[in-house]
Amino acid sequence: LLETAEVVPAVNQIELHPWLQQDELREKHELLGIRTEAWSPLGRGQVLKDPVILALAAEHDRTPAQIILRWHLQLGNIAIPKASSSGRIRENFEVFDFELSPLDMTEVGGLERGFRTGSHPDNVA
Repeated sequence: LLETAEVVPAVNQIELHPWLQQDELREKHELLGIRTEAWSPLGRGQVLKDPVILALAAEHDRTPAQIILRWHLQLGNIAIPKASSSGRIRENFEVFDFELSPLDMTEVGGLERGFRTGSHPDNVA
C-alpha cells in the first residue's frame, strides 16, 4: 500500500493480542505515524484463559478482559473489543482507573506465541 498510495494510512487494523503482539509492524506504524488498531484484541476470547492474565486479573481485582484492554491502552493501541451484552460493554470501559506496572507489562509481553486466531493476511485472496 505504501508503495502505491499517495497518502499514508491513518490507521492499520491488524490481528493483535498478547499471543500475537506484532512488535515489528507496530514499530513500523509508529515511525510512519500510523495508528495501530487491534483486530481481535482479546484473541477471540482464547487469551482470557491464559494463566498470566488470570493472575493479573486477580491481583488487580479486574476481569481478564480489562487486563488485556489496559495492556493495549498502555502500548498505545486502539482496541475495540466485541461485546454482546451491556454489562460487558460497561466492563470494557472500566479500564481507565488503574494501570499495569512495568513488571505487569513485561509479563504480558512475555506471552507472545505468534498465535493467530484468524487467517494470515498474506493468504487472503
